[in-house]
Amino acid sequence: MNVFDAHTHFFGREFYEHQAAQAPDESPESALERIRAGGLHVPGPDAAAHAARWNAELDRHGVARVVLFASAPAEMAAVGGVAAESNGRFVPFCVVNPMAPATIEALDAMQSRFQFRGLILFPAMHDYSIQAPEVTAALEVAKAHDMVVFVHCGKLRVGVRRFLGLNPDFPSDRSRPRDLAMVARAQRDVAFIIPHFGSGYFDEALDLAAACHNVYLDTAGSNSWAAEHSPPLSLTEVFQHTRDAIGTDRILFGSDSGVFPRGYRTDIRDAQTAAMREAGYDDDDQAAVLGGNLARLLGD
Repeated sequence: MNVFDAHTHFFGREFYEHQAAQAPDESPESALERIRAGGLHVPGPDAAAHAARWNAELDRHGVARVVLFASAPAEMAAVGGVAAESNGRFVPFCVVNPMAPATIEALDAMQSRFQFRGLILFPAMHDYSIQAPEVTAALEVAKAHDMVVFVHCGKLRVGVRRFLGLNPDFPSDRSRPRDLAMVARAQRDVAFIIPHFGSGYFDEALDLAAACHNVYLDTAGSNSWAAEHSPPLSLTEVFQHTRDAIGTDRILFGSDSGVFPRGYRTDIRDAQTAAMREAGYDDDDQAAVLGGNLARLLGD
Protein backbone atom coordinates (compact mmCIF):
# COMPACT_ATOMS: atom_id res chain seq x y z
CA MET A 1 0.00 0.00 0.00
CA ASN A 2 1.20 3.50 -0.82
CA VAL A 3 -0.37 4.95 2.33
CA PHE A 4 -0.18 8.70 2.96
CA ASP A 5 -1.78 9.09 6.38
CA ALA A 6 -3.58 12.41 6.89
CA HIS A 7 -3.75 12.32 10.69
CA THR A 8 -0.90 11.38 13.03
CA HIS A 9 0.46 13.07 16.14
CA PHE A 10 4.18 13.44 16.91
CA PHE A 11 3.53 13.71 20.67
CA GLY A 12 7.10 14.63 21.50
CA ARG A 13 8.54 15.76 24.82
CA GLU A 14 7.14 19.28 24.42
CA PHE A 15 3.59 17.97 24.08
CA TYR A 16 3.79 16.03 27.32
CA GLU A 17 5.46 18.91 29.13
CA HIS A 18 2.65 21.18 27.95
CA GLN A 19 0.08 18.77 29.39
CA ALA A 20 2.05 18.31 32.63
CA ALA A 21 2.18 22.07 33.16
CA GLN A 22 -1.62 22.10 33.45
CA ALA A 23 -1.73 19.65 36.35
CA PRO A 24 -2.88 21.46 39.50
CA ASP A 25 -0.51 21.75 42.48
CA GLU A 26 2.10 19.43 41.03
CA SER A 27 5.62 19.78 39.72
CA PRO A 28 6.06 19.13 36.00
CA GLU A 29 8.36 16.15 36.61
CA SER A 30 5.90 14.61 39.03
CA ALA A 31 3.13 15.06 36.48
CA LEU A 32 5.26 13.43 33.77
CA GLU A 33 5.86 10.50 36.09
CA ARG A 34 2.11 10.08 36.49
CA ILE A 35 1.79 9.90 32.71
CA ARG A 36 4.48 7.21 32.60
CA ALA A 37 2.72 5.33 35.37
CA GLY A 38 -0.40 5.35 33.19
CA GLY A 39 1.46 3.26 30.63
CA LEU A 40 2.51 5.90 28.10
CA HIS A 41 6.04 6.45 26.87
CA VAL A 42 7.19 10.05 27.42
CA PRO A 43 9.93 10.78 24.88
CA GLY A 44 13.22 12.32 25.88
CA PRO A 45 14.23 15.83 24.84
CA ASP A 46 15.90 14.67 21.61
CA ALA A 47 13.22 15.15 18.94
CA ALA A 48 15.39 13.44 16.33
CA ALA A 49 15.46 10.25 18.40
CA HIS A 50 11.66 10.28 18.66
CA ALA A 51 11.42 10.90 14.91
CA ALA A 52 13.68 7.89 14.32
CA ARG A 53 11.26 5.78 16.32
CA TRP A 54 8.42 7.02 14.14
CA ASN A 55 10.39 6.28 10.99
CA ALA A 56 10.98 2.72 12.15
CA GLU A 57 7.25 2.32 12.88
CA LEU A 58 6.28 3.54 9.44
CA ASP A 59 8.80 1.23 7.80
CA ARG A 60 7.52 -1.73 9.82
CA HIS A 61 3.90 -1.08 8.83
CA GLY A 62 4.46 -0.12 5.20
CA VAL A 63 3.39 3.53 5.47
CA ALA A 64 4.98 5.81 2.90
CA ARG A 65 4.23 9.27 4.35
CA VAL A 66 2.27 10.93 7.14
CA VAL A 67 0.89 14.30 8.05
CA LEU A 68 2.56 14.91 11.41
CA PHE A 69 0.74 17.17 13.85
CA ALA A 70 2.35 19.55 16.28
CA SER A 71 -0.54 19.01 18.68
CA ALA A 72 0.30 22.02 20.86
CA PRO A 73 1.97 25.30 19.89
CA ALA A 74 4.92 24.29 22.08
CA GLU A 75 5.68 21.47 19.62
CA MET A 76 5.99 23.65 16.54
CA ALA A 77 9.77 23.84 16.37
CA ALA A 78 10.30 20.16 17.15
CA VAL A 79 7.82 18.94 14.53
CA GLY A 80 8.99 21.47 11.97
CA GLY A 81 12.58 20.42 12.55
CA VAL A 82 12.08 16.67 12.18
CA ALA A 83 9.86 17.21 9.13
CA ALA A 84 12.53 19.32 7.48
CA GLU A 85 15.00 16.44 7.92
CA SER A 86 12.60 13.70 6.77
CA ASN A 87 12.97 14.07 3.00
CA GLY A 88 9.21 14.66 2.71
CA ARG A 89 8.08 11.66 4.75
CA PHE A 90 6.72 13.85 7.56
CA VAL A 91 4.43 16.65 6.38
CA PRO A 92 4.08 19.17 9.23
CA PHE A 93 0.78 20.66 10.44
CA CYS A 94 0.63 22.82 13.56
CA VAL A 95 -1.95 23.86 16.15
CA VAL A 96 -2.52 27.56 16.69
CA ASN A 97 -4.92 29.36 18.99
CA PRO A 98 -6.48 32.42 17.32
CA MET A 99 -7.27 33.80 20.78
CA ALA A 100 -3.53 33.76 21.56
CA PRO A 101 -1.95 35.81 18.75
CA ALA A 102 1.54 34.78 19.86
CA THR A 103 0.90 31.30 18.46
CA ILE A 104 0.07 32.77 15.05
CA GLU A 105 3.13 35.02 15.21
CA ALA A 106 5.31 32.01 16.07
CA LEU A 107 4.00 30.13 13.05
CA ASP A 108 4.57 33.13 10.82
CA ALA A 109 8.14 33.48 12.07
CA MET A 110 8.95 29.79 11.62
CA GLN A 111 7.28 29.29 8.25
CA SER A 112 10.21 30.22 6.03
CA ARG A 113 12.33 27.63 7.85
CA PHE A 114 9.88 24.78 8.39
CA GLN A 115 7.17 25.23 5.73
CA PHE A 116 4.16 23.95 7.65
CA ARG A 117 1.54 22.70 5.21
CA GLY A 118 -1.49 22.84 7.48
CA LEU A 119 -2.92 25.01 10.25
CA ILE A 120 -4.91 23.19 12.96
CA LEU A 121 -7.79 24.78 14.88
CA PHE A 122 -9.36 23.34 18.04
CA PRO A 123 -12.31 25.63 18.88
CA ALA A 124 -13.50 23.42 21.76
CA MET A 125 -10.07 23.10 23.36
CA HIS A 126 -9.33 26.82 23.19
CA ASP A 127 -12.92 27.98 23.75
CA TYR A 128 -13.74 30.15 20.77
CA SER A 129 -16.24 30.28 17.93
CA ILE A 130 -15.02 29.25 14.49
CA GLN A 131 -16.84 32.37 13.27
CA ALA A 132 -14.84 34.74 15.50
CA PRO A 133 -12.96 37.61 13.80
CA GLU A 134 -9.71 36.25 15.22
CA VAL A 135 -10.22 33.09 13.18
CA THR A 136 -10.53 35.15 10.02
CA ALA A 137 -7.12 36.66 10.82
CA ALA A 138 -5.67 33.17 11.28
CA LEU A 139 -7.12 32.09 7.94
CA GLU A 140 -5.42 35.02 6.24
CA VAL A 141 -2.09 33.71 7.56
CA ALA A 142 -2.96 30.24 6.25
CA LYS A 143 -3.76 31.67 2.82
CA ALA A 144 -0.55 33.69 2.76
CA HIS A 145 1.44 30.50 3.33
CA ASP A 146 -0.72 28.25 1.12
CA MET A 147 -1.76 26.05 4.04
CA VAL A 148 -4.81 23.83 4.35
CA VAL A 149 -6.89 24.32 7.50
CA PHE A 150 -7.83 21.45 9.79
CA VAL A 151 -10.82 22.21 12.05
CA HIS A 152 -11.66 19.76 14.80
CA CYS A 153 -15.43 19.41 15.11
CA GLY A 154 -17.50 17.28 17.46
CA LYS A 155 -16.28 15.21 20.38
CA LEU A 156 -12.72 15.92 21.49
CA ARG A 157 -10.83 13.86 24.05
CA VAL A 158 -7.19 14.31 25.08
CA GLY A 159 -6.69 11.03 26.88
CA VAL A 160 -3.42 11.88 28.59
CA ARG A 161 -5.21 14.47 30.73
CA ARG A 162 -6.98 11.79 32.75
CA PHE A 163 -3.63 10.72 34.24
CA LEU A 164 -3.22 14.26 35.55
CA GLY A 165 -6.61 14.54 37.24
CA LEU A 166 -7.90 16.73 34.41
CA ASN A 167 -11.09 16.28 32.42
CA PRO A 168 -10.02 14.65 29.12
CA ASP A 169 -13.23 15.72 27.33
CA PHE A 170 -13.96 19.13 25.87
CA PRO A 171 -17.49 20.42 25.19
CA SER A 172 -18.58 19.96 21.60
CA ASP A 173 -20.96 22.90 21.35
CA ARG A 174 -18.12 25.17 20.21
CA SER A 175 -17.24 22.97 17.27
CA ARG A 176 -20.12 21.78 15.14
CA PRO A 177 -19.70 21.38 11.37
CA ARG A 178 -22.73 23.59 10.74
CA ASP A 179 -20.83 26.46 12.41
CA LEU A 180 -18.09 26.12 9.81
CA ALA A 181 -20.52 26.46 6.89
CA MET A 182 -20.52 30.26 6.75
CA VAL A 183 -16.73 30.35 7.05
CA ALA A 184 -16.17 27.73 4.34
CA ARG A 185 -18.48 29.58 1.95
CA ALA A 186 -16.74 32.88 2.61
CA GLN A 187 -13.27 31.34 2.24
CA ARG A 188 -13.70 29.28 -0.90
CA ASP A 189 -9.98 29.47 -1.70
CA VAL A 190 -9.14 27.67 1.57
CA ALA A 191 -9.32 23.87 1.82
CA PHE A 192 -10.77 22.76 5.16
CA ILE A 193 -10.38 19.29 6.68
CA ILE A 194 -12.83 17.97 9.28
CA PRO A 195 -11.50 14.89 11.12
CA HIS A 196 -13.25 11.72 12.30
CA PHE A 197 -16.15 12.19 9.83
CA GLY A 198 -17.34 15.02 12.12
CA SER A 199 -16.77 13.06 15.35
CA GLY A 200 -20.39 12.60 16.34
CA TYR A 201 -21.85 15.17 13.96
CA PHE A 202 -21.72 12.92 10.91
CA ASP A 203 -24.89 14.19 9.23
CA GLU A 204 -23.83 17.82 9.65
CA ALA A 205 -20.38 17.02 8.28
CA LEU A 206 -21.86 15.35 5.21
CA ASP A 207 -24.24 18.25 4.62
CA LEU A 208 -21.39 20.73 4.90
CA ALA A 209 -19.07 18.80 2.58
CA ALA A 210 -21.86 18.29 0.06
CA ALA A 211 -22.55 22.03 0.00
CA CYS A 212 -18.93 23.23 0.11
CA HIS A 213 -16.50 21.56 -2.25
CA ASN A 214 -13.54 23.03 -0.34
CA VAL A 215 -14.37 20.81 2.67
CA TYR A 216 -12.68 17.41 3.06
CA LEU A 217 -13.40 14.69 5.62
CA ASP A 218 -10.76 12.59 7.30
CA THR A 219 -11.51 9.09 8.53
CA ALA A 220 -9.19 9.12 11.54
CA GLY A 221 -9.44 6.78 14.48
CA SER A 222 -11.87 4.11 15.57
CA ASN A 223 -14.94 6.28 14.88
CA SER A 224 -16.62 4.94 18.00
CA TRP A 225 -19.15 7.78 17.68
CA ALA A 226 -20.91 5.70 14.97
CA ALA A 227 -22.42 3.40 17.60
CA GLU A 228 -24.13 6.42 19.17
CA HIS A 229 -25.48 7.75 15.89
CA SER A 230 -29.25 7.61 15.42
CA PRO A 231 -29.65 5.02 14.01
CA PRO A 232 -26.34 3.33 14.91
CA LEU A 233 -24.01 2.90 11.96
CA SER A 234 -21.40 0.32 11.07
CA LEU A 235 -18.09 1.56 9.71
CA THR A 236 -19.10 0.16 6.32
CA GLU A 237 -22.26 2.26 6.41
CA VAL A 238 -20.22 5.34 7.32
CA PHE A 239 -18.11 4.87 4.20
CA GLN A 240 -21.21 4.15 2.09
CA HIS A 241 -23.05 7.27 3.21
CA THR A 242 -19.97 9.43 2.74
CA ARG A 243 -19.42 8.21 -0.82
CA ASP A 244 -23.09 8.74 -1.62
CA ALA A 245 -22.95 12.32 -0.30
CA ILE A 246 -19.62 13.59 -1.67
CA GLY A 247 -18.02 10.86 -3.77
CA THR A 248 -14.59 9.52 -2.86
CA ASP A 249 -12.23 12.31 -3.93
CA ARG A 250 -12.52 14.34 -0.70
CA ILE A 251 -12.11 11.49 1.79
CA LEU A 252 -8.70 11.33 3.48
CA PHE A 253 -7.54 8.26 5.39
CA GLY A 254 -6.21 8.93 8.88
CA SER A 255 -5.09 6.52 11.59
CA ASP A 256 -4.93 8.97 14.53
CA SER A 257 -1.68 7.32 15.60
CA GLY A 258 0.36 9.08 18.24
CA VAL A 259 1.17 7.39 21.52
CA PHE A 260 3.81 4.83 22.30
CA PRO A 261 4.14 1.97 23.10
CA ARG A 262 1.03 1.41 20.93
CA GLY A 263 2.74 3.01 17.92
CA TYR A 264 1.25 3.04 14.45
CA ARG A 265 -2.40 1.92 14.34
CA THR A 266 -2.53 -0.73 11.67
CA ASP A 267 -5.77 -1.94 13.28
CA ILE A 268 -7.43 1.28 12.13
CA ARG A 269 -6.01 0.98 8.62
CA ASP A 270 -7.07 -2.65 8.31
CA ALA A 271 -10.59 -2.01 9.62
CA GLN A 272 -11.11 0.93 7.29
CA THR A 273 -9.72 -0.89 4.27
CA ALA A 274 -12.10 -3.78 4.96
CA ALA A 275 -15.02 -1.37 5.40
CA MET A 276 -14.24 0.31 2.09
CA ARG A 277 -14.20 -3.03 0.31
CA GLU A 278 -17.52 -3.99 1.88
CA ALA A 279 -18.94 -0.60 0.88
CA GLY A 280 -18.04 -1.24 -2.76
CA TYR A 281 -14.99 1.03 -3.11
CA ASP A 282 -12.95 -0.26 -6.03
CA ASP A 283 -9.14 -0.32 -6.10
CA ASP A 284 -8.92 3.21 -7.50
CA ASP A 285 -11.28 4.55 -4.81
CA GLN A 286 -9.25 2.92 -2.06
CA ALA A 287 -5.97 4.19 -3.48
CA ALA A 288 -7.42 7.70 -3.56
CA VAL A 289 -8.63 7.57 0.05
CA LEU A 290 -5.43 5.95 1.33
CA GLY A 291 -3.22 8.70 -0.02
CA GLY A 292 -3.98 9.89 -3.53
CA ASN A 293 -6.52 12.51 -2.46
CA LEU A 294 -4.18 13.97 0.15
CA ALA A 295 -1.25 14.12 -2.27
CA ARG A 296 -3.45 15.97 -4.76
CA LEU A 297 -4.75 18.36 -2.08
CA LEU A 298 -1.22 19.25 -0.99
CA GLY A 299 0.05 19.45 -4.57
CA ASP A 300 2.56 16.62 -4.03
